[in-house]
Amino acid sequence: MAKNIKKPGKVEEPDLLPAMGLFTILIPMLLTMTAFSKLAIVEVNLPERSQMIMDNDVPPPPDEQALNLSLAIANNYLVIGARGGFQPNVYFKEMWTFRCKSDAQLVTYPMEDVKAAVESGHGPKCKDGSEMDKEKYLYEIETIELWAIQKESEEDPGKVIWAAYKNDGSSEEAHADSAYVDGANNFLSLPGEGAMGMQKPAALKAPTPGMAVATLQPNSARTLKPGDKTMVYPLSAYDLIAKDLIAIHTQFIDLDDVDNIIIVANDDTQFDKIIQLMDRAKEAGFSKINLAKLGG
Repeated sequence: MAKNIKKPGKVEEPDLLPAMGLFTILIPMLLTMTAFSKLAIVEVNLPERSQMIMDNDVPPPPDEQALNLSLAIANNYLVIGARGGFQPNVYFKEMWTFRCKSDAQLVTYPMEDVKAAVESGHGPKCKDGSEMDKEKYLYEIETIELWAIQKESEEDPGKVIWAAYKNDGSSEEAHADSAYVDGANNFLSLPGEGAMGMQKPAALKAPTPGMAVATLQPNSARTLKPGDKTMVYPLSAYDLIAKDLIAIHTQFIDLDDVDNIIIVANDDTQFDKIIQLMDRAKEAGFSKINLAKLGG
């Protein structure tokens, strides 16, 4: 029986129209999802190999002519350090000044007293007898003052130092503006009376018209006029530090790093204190101020 031989059928071309339609949809969609990156070139000039210090190389000796000045703020004192060691601690009592919403008056309390009141469930008291919100009292702080303390030893609680100040005259509670110094650049100051020296010393009088006075600012010597207002106020630890910084900058003016200073503080140090120290350092002539972590 003869076999039927099937002839190959005609090969048909594939229908590309559905695929083209699919690509027509996918391409615009992919373009919208594409993120383009710009290529940037940063030129870095690396040192020559002979100038690089390898791990097994001996580092260069420290510059014995560098000042390496630092200013540290601890919980109860400020201290200046340099290549030769540290200056004596400048002890302070931290005071918080509030402006009450109830009567718009200023009140000042020791920091520890405020914290003790809040822990007992009460807020700081205003002059009219009302209490601040103990949950929001921190937002009421107007200024943080560091009253200088004179101590005879580490165990001595010390006494607040009071000084003669120029008064800005805005109110009875106006914060001191500039401390007066004598011809030897010493503050017109005395330790306070009573517990912790919190009472103004009777022997310290505010300068009166006709007296020659000066502040830490250069060329500030002048004679007080009848309209000039003065006051006796607790001496600021910032002013004591400013006096030392001015003396250091003047004494070591020829050193290459005389304009450099590092302010060292803890993580929980209020920024207001750091700003105050930066301002005093800048006024003393230090134009390059860096920050560092205490013990870090």
